[in-house]
Amino acid sequence: MKELKIKRVLPHAMVALLTVFTISACETATTGSDPQSTSNPSENMDANGKYQKPVTMTWAVQTAAASKLLNNETWEDNRWSRLFKDKLNIDLQVAFTADSSTDAYKNKLNAIIASGDLPDVFKTQDTNVFLQLAQNGQLADLTEVYNKYATDSIKEYQKKFADSFKGATIDGKLYAIPRMNDNFHEAPFLWIREDWLKRTNSQPPKTVEELVALAKKFATEDPDGNGKNGDTIGLALNKDLIRQNHASILGLVSAFGVPGRDESMFYRDQNGKMTFAWIQPNMKPALAVLADMYKQGLINKDFTSKSESALVEDITSGKIGMAFGSNWGTWYPYNNVYKKDGVIVRPYPIPTQSGYDYKIGIESNAVGQMTMVRKDYKNPEAVIKMLNLYDETVNYSTKDVYDKYWANEQYRLSPIYIDQPGEVYAADLLKAMDKGSSEGLPPAAKPLYDYIAGFENGTLAKDDNAFGTWGQMSKSGSLPIVLNKYIPDKAIVQSILGIQRPDVWLTNVASLDTLTITTFTDIITGTKPVDYFDTFVQQWLKAGGQKSLDELDKMYPAK
Repeated sequence: MKELKIKRVLPHAMVALLTVFTISACETATTGSDPQSTSNPSENMDANGKYQKPVTMTWAVQTAAASKLLNNETWEDNRWSRLFKDKLNIDLQVAFTADSSTDAYKNKLNAIIASGDLPDVFKTQDTNVFLQLAQNGQLADLTEVYNKYATDSIKEYQKKFADSFKGATIDGKLYAIPRMNDNFHEAPFLWIREDWLKRTNSQPPKTVEELVALAKKFATEDPDGNGKNGDTIGLALNKDLIRQNHASILGLVSAFGVPGRDESMFYRDQNGKMTFAWIQPNMKPALAVLADMYKQGLINKDFTSKSESALVEDITSGKIGMAFGSNWGTWYPYNNVYKKDGVIVRPYPIPTQSGYDYKIGIESNAVGQMTMVRKDYKNPEAVIKMLNLYDETVNYSTKDVYDKYWANEQYRLSPIYIDQPGEVYAADLLKAMDKGSSEGLPPAAKPLYDYIAGFENGTLAKDDNAFGTWGQMSKSGSLPIVLNKYIPDKAIVQSILGIQRPDVWLTNVASLDTLTITTFTDIITGTKPVDYFDTFVQQWLKAGGQKSLDELDKMYPAK
């Protein structure tokens, strides 16, 4: 299929940044980070594909609370940087580090774009930034080097995750290495402390009514056993509300048939009409439940100022009984609870509401994190060679090698990686667990099986990787809930918003996003009545929302 020519407009601030960068880029177009490179990269490689002369690569490091530096390693000198030097003769240099779990990385990248000094390799999850950089000629076309240097194994991922690669392709040219995964892993779950369930003699809630009742027990009784009633939080929220962070409202609104997910959840309703998650009439009863819970003191009163990192502190200190969140909860933040108190916080299916068919919103597989190479980097093939080495090291080596280079979040030390092993093996692992053997599993899935088995039999009870994998992919984990419940129930709704974006939406998305979070916060806290939601819908439609729906109706015609 021929890729469509895409012409888009960014919000004014980003346009200004990119304009500055374009001017600066023109001034420095003749320079590259590796003066020793040759015009033909193959001339600088030995028979094993290793560069004979060193190749330098600068990269932008996305740090996060989950990132780990072990054995006195640094972002500049670590197991991956040494492996790339040893196997490929690539010298990695850190251009900058910034926290990607907050706005720090995004803000730093914007500043770097404005300065005109992009790293050789960097990532973004902002599709709008990716589009503009590609269309303005600021990214390397990776098509030729990918076709020439990618291994058969890597090209199999391209077949398996065709939508992802399509999202990284404009006018038939590959401008990034996409996040290789299926977005079913984005589904929300209800995470509950096991010890609080036992202490209050409760069962996991299956309905919203039961959820409210359990939150009341958690908030008014003594679930933490400290001898005080009412000093705990029943259901936690964080200030971003609609983000796929811990303690969002995504699971609660899903119960009312609203497939919510940040600002990007456009889809066709049961009548084939283009619509948007946050303007659904079903949001009113969902917000009413949250407002009533807040009024009763069942939700943390300070959620309006609660960042995710501050919320994690409350989770770790044992103040919170339950929250909606994503599938990686046992990797972070509930691993902190397990390490501190030996308590398991377990995922459960979202509670349902009588009279509604629950719906789970996920992104299009065509969007997600993109790993890009700046236009003037002289060795773009180096990124593909690193990707090959990552795949070989993590997915096709011994368990010891796997543990060294992937476990404990060590894969994050590589400038480019595949978002697996992980969710893509969930179905395979379930079958293996049923038969009690890892025989026949793909090489990278076998360590995951060992982690699950080791956690369950106690031999790896204190291993972070075992706990994380068990909570995600064991029979009682989060992803089997998607495979065995959400998908069979036909609850998954995927956004139609792929790589094409209407100009009107790009121009107004930031203000629409702010309007949504502000309105929902005001309704939940009681600053505005629930009926104010109707006013919000009209404001959203007038502020570019209706035009966005109209344009998307043309861009993504009904099938």
